[in-house]
Order: sequence, then structure tokens, then C-alpha cells
Amino acid sequence: MKYLILLLFSITVFAQSKPIAIKIDSVATSITEEGRRKFNIYYQITNTSNKNISFVLNLKNIIPIGSGSLRPIPYYKLYENETAIDVSSIFTGEKQMLYFKDEAEMYRYTDSITALIKNKTPEQRQSEKKEDFLNNIQKMSPKEVKNLEAIIVWDKNRYHRNGDIEYYLEEKEKHYLELHINLMAEELLFNFSEEEKKELLKDKSLTKGWFTSNKVEIDLSE
Repeated sequence: MKYLILLLFSITVFAQSKPIAIKIDSVATSITEEGRRKFNIYYQITNTSNKNISFVLNLKNIIPIGSGSLRPIPYYKLYENETAIDVSSIFTGEKQMLYFKDEAEMYRYTDSITALIKNKTPEQRQSEKKEDFLNNIQKMSPKEVKNLEAIIVWDKNRYHRNGDIEYYLEEKEKHYLELHINLMAEELLFNFSEEEKKELLKDKSLTKGWFTSNKVEIDLSE
């Protein structure tokens, strides 16, 4: 009996030791002007501890879980019933339309963006990476809740492919969405020198770990 009590105690302590919880509150569905289906995902991140915490996470949007493990952005994972659908191209972000008076103006714009990226020096790129790292540090007080919103859009295409694996989103089956956050620190600084890493991490105690939300149904029916 005492071993059972000890095991239950250990499980309880482990469950309570996670300082962060992520939860999807709801998903609102609407139709865009182009006829695509838009999902507004309302979710929250909670500091469950009694201490101030900080972590590195870009909260401007969410990305497919297959987009890369070293990106400090919340991931979403899609399920058909209990089966994960490992395709990154099902949803897109909310597109912002740009309007040009003619084709020449459009090309001038795209050329200027290309030149801006191409002409950056290695020092400028490294400086921007440092700035992004620091700007993405989130700070939360004890028991604080961050209420967040993300938007993904579906063009109603049901057939998708990931390498040799084909997927078809069945209109009569149930689909669910789940969110994940992978909090990292040193892993995000792999292309920095040791001195740069020490400087960026100086006096910082950053929470790390993988955290998963609840599953919420998402409407992919006809």
C-alpha cells in the first residue's frame, strides 16, 4: 500500500510541477470574401506557478507542427478522429491583399523586397536574430493568464500529400485541433558564439519544456 501511495504522490507532484498550461477556449468559424473557411482560434497560456516566469515564444501566429522543431512559435496539430494528419499545407494564415495600380508597380515592390533581403550583411542578419530572441521573451506574473487569438484559413481542398503519403479529409468524419508550445533557450542560439550566448542569456531564467493543449473540434465538413 505504501508503494502505491508513494507512486500516486509522485504523479501528483509531477503534474503540479509544470509551470505552464496551454488551453484552447474555442474556435469560431466564418467565410472569407474569397469563399475560404476562416478559423479564429481563441486560446490561453497560464502561469500555473506562484513565481514570476519568462520564456521565449513568438505569439503573433501559429504554425503547423511539421514546420520545424527549432522555431519558437506555437504549433497546431490536426486530427481526423484519433489519427494525426501530418500535412503542413492544409491551412494558411490570413492573407493580406496588396493592390498595385499596374504590373510595373508590382514588380518594383517585389524587387525592392528581394533587394532588401539580399543586401543585408551577415552582421545585420545576426543582429536581427539577437533582437528577435530578446523581443520574443514573454514575462508572466504568478497565476497570470495570457488570452490569445490566432487565425488559420482553409481553401476547402481535401486532397493533400506528404511525400509518398496521401491524405483525404473526409467530410463526414470529425476533426480536431491541438496546440503545442516547445519552449527553448540555448537551442535557439545554435549559430551564435559562446560569448554571444552568455551575453544573451545573462541574468535570465527561462522556462523550458514541451506543453500540449486540449483538443477542440474544428469544422471541416461540407
